[in-house]
Amino acid sequence: MAGNERLIFFWGRECPHCAKLHPIVQEASEELDTPITELEVWHSRENAMTMRSYGRALKEACGGSLGVPSLYNEKTGRALCGMRVTKDQILEWARE
Repeated sequence: MAGNERLIFFWGRECPHCAKLHPIVQEASEELDTPITELEVWHSRENAMTMRSYGRALKEACGGSLGVPSLYNEKTGRALCGMRVTKDQILEWARE
């Protein structure tokens, strides 16, 4: 997966915070040239491994631990974390 330039939304199926952020992520994704890839990490070992591979940036954004909901930009290496992320923040992060 190295070399990709995806925008990734990491989420968990039973995560209430993810459920709140999901429509905001979808709305932002519709406005971008590169849509946001959604990877469910609680029930997919492969997706969880992908999330862990970006652990340094995600932990920094999430206050020290891997958490969902979180977003990772493969092009810039920047992450966003938490349910209080706004659509404007997502768009700015995606367009860097």
